[in-house]
Amino acid sequence: MVIVNSKTNDFMITIESLVDMGANVKLEVTPTDLKMFAESIIQRTIMAQQEEQKAAIQREAEETYLNTKQVRELLNVCEGTLNLWAKRGYLVPVKVGNKNMYAKSDIRRVQTGGKSESVTSYCKRKEK
Repeated sequence: MVIVNSKTNDFMITIESLVDMGANVKLEVTPTDLKMFAESIIQRTIMAQQEEQKAAIQREAEETYLNTKQVRELLNVCEGTLNLWAKRGYLVPVKVGNKNMYAKSDIRRVQTGGKSESVTSYCKRKEK
């Protein structure tokens, strides 16, 4: 954004536009300029956080949950293994009433080894 002072023909460019353009210049700024720049950064940060919160809420709303039986069958593990994994933070259920439910995204993470090890490597290590 370029501002032109018509009385003096001076060009005024905002700090934000210089940053966006990647300009390599020395500046003389007034406290008002600095305040406007800080406020614009704060406003952009707030907007980015709000967008991230909206996206997180959307992801949460779209999440599918499976019960213990479904998870055991899907991962081919016993209930004791699920309890052990919950204690170790490997696959933690969400309590819904008196039932344990597991987020499908967490199950996919475990299947693909997204934490530190896959289900297969975890079970093989325990079998030794």
